[in-house]
Amino acid sequence: MIKITHFQDTGKPDPSQLLLAIDVSSRTLDIYERYVQNGTDFEFSESIPNNVRSIIHLLSQYGHQAMVLGYSGLAFVLEPSGRHEQKFTHLAYKSGYPVWQVNPERMYKAGVLHHGDDGKSDPQDGKVLHMMALMGKVYPYQPLSDHWQQLRQLGWWLEDSSLSATDARVRMGELRRNLFVDYHQSRDLTWGPTGICIQELFGFDPWKITAGSYSEFINRVKTHHKGIPERCLRNIWDQAQSSCLYDPGQNMRPLLNAQKEYLWKVWTHHAHRCEVLGRQMVKLVEDLAEEHRVPPIIPGFTELMRAKILAEAGPFERFAHWRQLVAYAGLKIRMRRSGKYAGKDRITIKGRVLLRKLLGQAAFSLTR
Repeated sequence: MIKITHFQDTGKPDPSQLLLAIDVSSRTLDIYERYVQNGTDFEFSESIPNNVRSIIHLLSQYGHQAMVLGYSGLAFVLEPSGRHEQKFTHLAYKSGYPVWQVNPERMYKAGVLHHGDDGKSDPQDGKVLHMMALMGKVYPYQPLSDHWQQLRQLGWWLEDSSLSATDARVRMGELRRNLFVDYHQSRDLTWGPTGICIQELFGFDPWKITAGSYSEFINRVKTHHKGIPERCLRNIWDQAQSSCLYDPGQNMRPLLNAQKEYLWKVWTHHAHRCEVLGRQMVKLVEDLAEEHRVPPIIPGFTELMRAKILAEAGPFERFAHWRQLVAYAGLKIRMRRSGKYAGKDRITIKGRVLLRKLLGQAAFSLTR
């Protein structure tokens, strides 16, 4: 069967520019270059400190060298290391030089091809980077604008606060089960208005709940928050009376209550922080041009969901093809087929972890 599809060529550094491969670590930059002079190939390597002063000197020195050798300018290729490369990429890009990056997984596999084994060899990494750039297995460094960078940073902080709030909820639930042993209510009720009211008034301590009469308990709750169904309060009262028959120990009650109160403050702090960050993100998306507000809002897909996905993905026009966006999220399919063997296809999971998580959350909300 004949199959014809559109060929999506990858970019590669301009051969008229002197290409420098930079292997980045926290303290040093290992530089490797190959150049042609009078028809002869030469290679050169050196190490410099990974600090701003040394990088500025490097850009000036090698920029002059490129002109002397007859090149039109400089180009750089490096492997993202999380944060150690940020100083170099920022300064090189601001100086007008193209910067190319290599996917870490491809870098590892190319290293096996180059070295002949899967060992780690920093002195050889520059040669591997240079080889991959010439093959076109690189992608251009494209920094986000200030507006998009703010949106992404807020998204990271929102994720941190969400994880901290979830951790506090889990720990507080464990403490409640140790103190309020016969409490059996849904999670929605526990963390809804009813549960929050019981926590603020009684700290979910069954002895505090049953300290007075049932009518006093009802009146106090109704005064604090109107509209709570009495049927739910009746169940909580009965479960509190049953729990009081269980004695966790005279000295354990104060310890459990103190820790529970601390975790409640942690949860409320992060929950409020999430609300503030969410509003900021939605406002930033509203300030974007209309064509950037994708995907559109539909039932089950909120403005905050869209803001978090856009924060992690960035502007979609950066992707020349939808396959690039799929690979960026780590959702590219890795097939396992050879001859008659057909294994199970899986996603590569080599991409932005948070973006995959957010897409999964949005899909789950839509299916519900």
